[in-house]
Amino acid sequence: MTPPVRLAVGGLLHETNTYASGLTPLERFHRASGDALERLLAGSQHPVAGLIAAARARGAEVAVTFGAEATPSATIAAAAYQELKRQLLDGLRAALPVDGVLLALHGAGVAEGVDDIEGDVLDAVRALVGPGVPVAVLYDLHGNLSERMCRAADFTLPCRLYPHTDYGMRAQEAVDLLLRRLRGEVRPVTALRRLPLLLALTSTDPGFAPARANALCAEIARRPGVLDCAWFHGFAHADVPTAGAAVVCTTDGDAALAQRCADELALWIWQRREDFRPPLLAPAEGVARALALPGGTVVLNESADNPGGGAPGDGTHLLRALIDAAPAPGTCCFGMLNDAETVQQAIAAGVGRSLRVRLGGRLGPLQGAPIEAEARVRALTDGRFTNRAGSMLAGVAFDVGPSARLEIAGIDVLVISRPEQVFDPEPFLLHGIDTARRRLVCLKSSNHFRAGFRGLPIVTVESAGLSSADVATLPRQRLAAPAWPLSDAAEFSLP
Repeated sequence: MTPPVRLAVGGLLHETNTYASGLTPLERFHRASGDALERLLAGSQHPVAGLIAAARARGAEVAVTFGAEATPSATIAAAAYQELKRQLLDGLRAALPVDGVLLALHGAGVAEGVDDIEGDVLDAVRALVGPGVPVAVLYDLHGNLSERMCRAADFTLPCRLYPHTDYGMRAQEAVDLLLRRLRGEVRPVTALRRLPLLLALTSTDPGFAPARANALCAEIARRPGVLDCAWFHGFAHADVPTAGAAVVCTTDGDAALAQRCADELALWIWQRREDFRPPLLAPAEGVARALALPGGTVVLNESADNPGGGAPGDGTHLLRALIDAAPAPGTCCFGMLNDAETVQQAIAAGVGRSLRVRLGGRLGPLQGAPIEAEARVRALTDGRFTNRAGSMLAGVAFDVGPSARLEIAGIDVLVISRPEQVFDPEPFLLHGIDTARRRLVCLKSSNHFRAGFRGLPIVTVESAGLSSADVATLPRQRLAAPAWPLSDAAEFSLP
């Protein structure tokens, strides 16, 4: 009887906003190995969980190695990155021999002295397992894809959807392709075409330009000889030479076909680049527009201070505009503002008590002035919740630290101790707020919340912030060439 194939699974995920101040230390990363990692992620829609589940479902022997992830934040400290890389490689080394390797990486990781941590990790993985062991990598579509990343892996698969609700499906596709390669059914050849495009964080939901690009991806992927076709939106909030959109196409042994398909999609995106420019609506305008909409609950999101893009999460621009609009008491809620100091003051005061707060605006010049106001403590919690089914990262547990629900000018405000975006109503429910009964639900997130609040009208506002949709406002020193929309001199042509 033929023994099952043995596949190693691991992950290292960090979306690095190089404009964020300071460095991300090792202690910011959640780390686990082996059975502990599998138990931690079991049943969730995390990409590492997806790879494990897909491999087991196909009868493979799975060696779960090491996984690490931190909330998007500043450049990773050099010592922290080297330790994370060591643990990942040690876990893989302990699992050898293996027939194949499955990795979940982000694609936009940056450490001190290492602009492309994914390329660096993959080169080390390839050196460890040798040229004959196939490697498949599942990425976040906001990766900045490099030639190095493509060269070191047999399969390069970004998720296709934003919110990233398709990690499970893409994990299955990655495992299937790897197994076909092991059976000798395919000989993967990958082509890359980079674009001089720095795109804002834009959803792939129907009606948005990326959805149309995905439709062409799907059509190309159905063509004879094509194994996979996808594109990376890139991560414009990293000032690195490889920042920008890119197309990747893998075929069965046909390099010319792979390049033609990658070029076709890249040219299609370039020719429609204006469709990817987002509308920019000031917070006060957004609040007025949301309040004027008929019917029930409206979601109002603040993209520029999105912790999911590496922003601090203590910006006050939208909350101030909401307070200035003076909505009826009890009709609006806001979440989540990162201010551990104010949380501690609320804990000291106690539930039901009032206190004077100086809320937010502490973590950088773009965050706005602190909001000075009287606040009543409505609830205190441990800040632990699990994303619900249907949401981005469904089943993943979050811990934002001690948290408080404060009532300020009749508005319920969730204040947390560690930065995190809102994915769905769960953090509001934790604090006794039923979002379905509110007129406005205001939150800090760019697009991941769309899965958890699907079906509701959405108004997006733009303000100053480290995850601003107005990417042309971010200073650049390291781009390899002029890029749109920073420069009208940006050019793209096929050889």
